[in-house]
Amino acid sequence: MASCLRCLILFLFLGNVVLAGDNKVRCVIRGELVGMDAKEVLLVDATVDSRYHGTYVPVKDGRFEHVLELPHVEGYKLIFVTRDPRVWYTVPFMVEDGEVCITVNADKSYTIRGGEFNERYRDYRELRLREVGWKRFTFMHEFCTGRWDELYYFLVVEELQRRQVYQDEPDDELEKAYRVLAVKFPSSDYTRLGKMLLDGFREIRPGGRYVEFEAPDLEGRVVEVSDVIRGKVAVIDLWASWCMPCRAKAKAMIPLYEKYKDRGFEIVGVAREFKNTDRVRQAIEQDGYPWLQLIELDDSRRIWTRYMLGNAGGGVFLVDRDGTILAVNPKPEEVQSILERIL
Repeated sequence: MASCLRCLILFLFLGNVVLAGDNKVRCVIRGELVGMDAKEVLLVDATVDSRYHGTYVPVKDGRFEHVLELPHVEGYKLIFVTRDPRVWYTVPFMVEDGEVCITVNADKSYTIRGGEFNERYRDYRELRLREVGWKRFTFMHEFCTGRWDELYYFLVVEELQRRQVYQDEPDDELEKAYRVLAVKFPSSDYTRLGKMLLDGFREIRPGGRYVEFEAPDLEGRVVEVSDVIRGKVAVIDLWASWCMPCRAKAKAMIPLYEKYKDRGFEIVGVAREFKNTDRVRQAIEQDGYPWLQLIELDDSRRIWTRYMLGNAGGGVFLVDRDGTILAVNPKPEEVQSILERIL
């Protein structure tokens, strides 16, 4: 009997796959800033770094309007800064089909009107404020019980991202919710993002396996990282031109590279840059890295997400010949000790 019930539930979810994957969203966003002086607002996907992504919308006489067309309902943020005084405002909302009206007041209070998802999202945020500690996250599942929809999916992925930042392992309930929703929404961006996050929790640690990826070099040639490090003990160095600690770690590796490169040791760098490669070219020339450098431009391949780095500047991963991660963020002397033992 229990087996039949599980089959029925799975059938119902799979029966909704086509509809769930094809629900296109056209959202008309109308906003009003009451008693504030701001020249533009930023509309950005809540799952990406708002420092480098999003759409800027001009504000005229305290009002703005913009149309977003998305493949599915998504969590978004409205972000803006007033000029005098200089104050940051962040307003979370759901982009859903139809019209969404947002009114923001100078005291940072706001109202959002329009759509079932925004109404439930408002209720969720208000009720969650009363929860503390671990109960806060159990509450998420209780609130969404029986509603396996896009709002629940957004909340699950948002929580997975939060746990990645704090290196807090996902519990069984959270992982189970993702897997059920991934079946229902196979074409959702949240399905791909959630898989990256869960793969990272499982693999990016000593004893796990490095995550394969591809990225262009400075000439635009796309390179598979496995083609560079296959059969070698290697360092995958994720860094950024604006991350000075990352650059200091990389420069400290140069003597090791020169000493061991002919004995089966390799380093491949991946620079996280935005808009263009001007700054990374300058950094490479200034620091004198002698190894291959690839570019993660505008987080297009989500490499930082795959490697459990979130919005950090970078990280260093020492990988064995068979792809096993030997160490995460090791110091140069640790790398040398491992190389002496292995090579």
